[in-house]
Amino acid sequence: MIGLPEGYVDLDRGRWRVVAARLELAEMVKLLEAARSGTLQGDPSRNGRGGTQQIALRGGKKVFVRKYLRGGMARHLARDLYLLRPARPVREMLATEQARASGCLVPIVHAVAVEEVGPFYRGWIVTSAIQGATAFVDVLAEAGAAERQSLLSAAGEAIRGLHEAGVYHVDLNGHNLLVDADGRVAVIDFDRAVLSSERRYRLGERGRDRFWRSLRKLSNAGGWPLDDEERRWFERGYMNAGK
Repeated sequence: MIGLPEGYVDLDRGRWRVVAARLELAEMVKLLEAARSGTLQGDPSRNGRGGTQQIALRGGKKVFVRKYLRGGMARHLARDLYLLRPARPVREMLATEQARASGCLVPIVHAVAVEEVGPFYRGWIVTSAIQGATAFVDVLAEAGAAERQSLLSAAGEAIRGLHEAGVYHVDLNGHNLLVDADGRVAVIDFDRAVLSSERRYRLGERGRDRFWRSLRKLSNAGGWPLDDEERRWFERGYMNAGK
């Protein structure tokens, strides 16, 4: 079995497995069993490919519970069934916690669950809500020139932090970078992230290019196009991070 992050425990009941922070295990098992049975009552969220609900826990803490659902053409064949191991919820938990342990601003993964269905599985993940978070692209759209430069530099620094931590996010876009209540840039949604103990220049370059293409597309559609100088601010933030 893959080693778990420190402080997590594995409740394996054969076809039903929950991995959660030790002190939250009982609460997370109850929450995920409700998600599994379809009785979870929460507020729908736009995060992810659907299947996400925001839940208020005891004490008022808010979390997102997301069921893994396929996108693209695959959704017509098996909307919620996956085959390859290790399971996507476990891989996402490991990538997110590796980034967080390295000081990156990312959600806390409270728990993941996997339900075995013959050779396939279904999966769920519970993550913390980032306080005061707004999609990076929405904040950028309202920013003046000086603030835009600062935001783009901060986005570059946030992405560089992931790469320094050995975490390569394969779906960076203007919606899975967030700006929190203190103006810091956070990164969410580490499904399919790649972990590597060595620097992977090509993976890092592809991630930066994907993020910039997303921003350009969104900014053009919104009527506030980005130019080459603004891309240089983003690249400088990436190159100068930690200096």
